[in-house]
Amino acid sequence: MTNRMQLRWVLFTLSALAFFAGCAKTSFISGTRIPATRANKEIIEVIENYRRILIAMDAEALIRLAHPNYYQPKTSSDEKAYDRKGLSEAVHMRFAQLKNVRLDIQYRRIKWEGAERVSVEVYLDGSYQLIVSEENRWEKKTDYMRLTLEKHKDKWLFISGL
Repeated sequence: MTNRMQLRWVLFTLSALAFFAGCAKTSFISGTRIPATRANKEIIEVIENYRRILIAMDAEALIRLAHPNYYQPKTSSDEKAYDRKGLSEAVHMRFAQLKNVRLDIQYRRIKWEGAERVSVEVYLDGSYQLIVSEENRWEKKTDYMRLTLEKHKDKWLFISGL
């Protein structure tokens, strides 16, 4: 094979590879730009379970989603940081003030921090009905959040973000 033929063969091979690589289609989780891997789907299912528990206002189930090392740093000047015990107190107190909850979650990004830890950036769009004396009041909240999960005894639990 001459040099010219070798060059043509290399160019043809590279062109074919580029063509087929361009045809490869990444599959995404519906409604997101997150690759539809088994691991990503598993994490989203855990967060969807959290959403269902929150809507059902099941305080004990919500607390069971928290990792033993759960820690929520304060996010504003009027909030305080709390651990898993503080989460339990906060959840019971807040659920006692609620009548209804609605929550939609948009998944923005999943960032793996190793095989046992993952951060998920989400956009929350929720509303809740507060019990205020004899009348009830609806309030709306939207916010970007980061939920961090860590594997504990073969189960994904929230290390922060609840």
